[in-house]
Amino acid sequence: MVVLLLLATLWFLRYRKRSKRRLNKLLGLITVRNSHDLKVLKENEEKYRNIVRLMNEGVILTDSAHRIVFVNQCACKQLKKAEKELIGKKISEFTVGKAEATRLNELLDKNRAGTVAREEFMMCRSHEEPFWASLSFSFPGHLHNLHDGAVIVMVDVSGHIMLEQKMRKMTSNVVQKVKQLDCVFEMQQMLAKPDQTVDDILRKSLRIIPKGLRHENEMRVEILYNGKAYRAPGFHKSNWYYSIPLKTDHHRVGEMIVSYIGSHPPLHCQPFRIGEKVLLKNIAEKIMIAVTMVNEKADQTG
Repeated sequence: MVVLLLLATLWFLRYRKRSKRRLNKLLGLITVRNSHDLKVLKENEEKYRNIVRLMNEGVILTDSAHRIVFVNQCACKQLKKAEKELIGKKISEFTVGKAEATRLNELLDKNRAGTVAREEFMMCRSHEEPFWASLSFSFPGHLHNLHDGAVIVMVDVSGHIMLEQKMRKMTSNVVQKVKQLDCVFEMQQMLAKPDQTVDDILRKSLRIIPKGLRHENEMRVEILYNGKAYRAPGFHKSNWYYSIPLKTDHHRVGEMIVSYIGSHPPLHCQPFRIGEKVLLKNIAEKIMIAVTMVNEKADQTG
């Protein structure tokens, strides 16, 4: 009995020692594998960081206070500033004007985790050089255990915006030319009608003339001829008007006044462009040719 107990004890000790060696070997393998995985993870993280730094689009990370915590090389080039000049600054500090800064801050304040947005802003490089930037915002938030800030991709779209503005201006000019041609055509049709009096011509002209102008609904016309006034409803001589003398045989016989009666003139420009002034002069000449012909016809029949 004693012998059996001794043999069992020896077998147990041998088995325990062998299991301990196996356990230590397994722990060693796990440690080596974890160390290898950690090394690979760090290498991949560094690769991804380099990709973000060198990509062709600007990448900016902000914290919950909208301050920049990361910026890649492309974003630095677009803003023409060194990385150290950007880190810690609010992204809105690089917009042009208070209105753009307020709009950008409001968009960032309304962020919700998992949402995305895209807006165009007038940004400012160094030396106060403005440019248009398309900013794409994403707000990862706590969805991926990230900081509560924004990931912003910035693309310089100045060329596209300028081309769009140029196309819009060209389209506007074409539309205005069509309006002027339609106005001249309608005026010619009216003047060509037979058996009209001078009063008929001048009163009808009050209605047709504004149709060739950009701000048709805010324009009113008054025609003074031989001491008589022909005035469109709502006419008053504002601070923004254009006056054309009416002449026959080089003698002044009256005046045509076109007045802008809106509450204020259009921003950044005068109510009357050069093309519109030329149009009004041509119309005034056509009116006086028609009036002269009516008067000559009346003298012959009288």
